[in-house]
Amino acid sequence: MINFGVLDICQNLQDNGSFTIDNSDFMNQMIISGNTKLADIVMQDKRSLVLLPRFDIDLGFGDRTVKQVCQQKNIHTDFFLLMVNVFLNKNYFPDRKLKNLDVDMLLRYLENSHRYYLEEKIPYLETLIEEFKKVVKNPATLQLEKFFRQYIVEVKEHLAYEDQTAFPYVAALSEQIKQNAAHFDDIDYNIGVFEQRHDNIEEKLNDLKSLLIKYFPPSDDRYIRIRILNELMDFEDDLINHARIEDKVLIPIAEQLEKKIS
Repeated sequence: MINFGVLDICQNLQDNGSFTIDNSDFMNQMIISGNTKLADIVMQDKRSLVLLPRFDIDLGFGDRTVKQVCQQKNIHTDFFLLMVNVFLNKNYFPDRKLKNLDVDMLLRYLENSHRYYLEEKIPYLETLIEEFKKVVKNPATLQLEKFFRQYIVEVKEHLAYEDQTAFPYVAALSEQIKQNAAHFDDIDYNIGVFEQRHDNIEEKLNDLKSLLIKYFPPSDDRYIRIRILNELMDFEDDLINHARIEDKVLIPIAEQLEKKIS
């Protein structure tokens, strides 16, 4: 039995008592509030672990609530709650919360996420693939490596487009409005272009997973394969949740800014 204290629970789950957690969909049935203990969020959904470094939050926060941790780290509490709820809850739609959202804060968060993929997640996956090649003596490992590297090239191109084109465009929109100098007639771009190009790069991870699960021949070291699969599945989940933030937060915000300028 887990006591969550003060939680705003969606649907019929509103209760300040104790809960028995039956499945991993719990976070899809709750709205995290400032009074939720941060440790409870992490204990009940491991996906939240990748969010913490993006806000420069380290583990070891005891029983402090989200609000207390945010105040200690000088993080805007409402923004943190928006990100964590969209990231963990696929049914959460932050309609009314977008009006006063700090665009610079949002872009910084998204850029930090990209930095995590490029500097930590992808290099670690590359290390595991190299280890797999050394342990598993099979010609198929070369095909696995080739397929993985092709995928990573696509991921990096996807992230580069966002970092170099889409994000600067939204930042420029925000700056124009701040300066009350709304004129974008000379820019041949709009957020609709980004939306059309916003393909689901995580979907192609299915091919890699299938290769490892279904078709790769047995090997002496089964655990390295399991480790790679776990990391690929975590990466896939992270990319899906990250894309949801871009779809539900970044794109609507950019559309609002474009309307103010037009």
